[in-house]
Amino acid sequence: MGLTTIKINNAKFYAYHGDMEYEKKYGNQFEVDIEMKCDLSKLNHSDKLSKTVDYLAVYNLVSEIFGKQKFNLIETLNLKICEEILSKFELVKKVKVSVRKPNAPLGIIDSIEIINYLEK
Repeated sequence: MGLTTIKINNAKFYAYHGDMEYEKKYGNQFEVDIEMKCDLSKLNHSDKLSKTVDYLAVYNLVSEIFGKQKFNLIETLNLKICEEILSKFELVKKVKVSVRKPNAPLGIIDSIEIINYLEK
């Protein structure tokens, strides 16, 4: 069995990350996509959550990271998310995380996006 992809798409968090003082004070909306390549070879039709990656637990971990400390750079925040997912979820072998800041202080844009890929 190959690797299975599990995705969390466009999770939204409100947090106080950014290099500018008003971003730290007033906060901003962030959007996150997570793509995990997982070894589910032991799932074997068991239909048990314990044999796969609990995406609610992944979401809760990311939520905790967003609320736990303030990051100046979303690059650092993104890397922290990748590292924590790989460290806490044994079945995740590779992870791709995209963090978007829709209201980045750049004028008229859709968003700023940082993407990291990490693997065990």
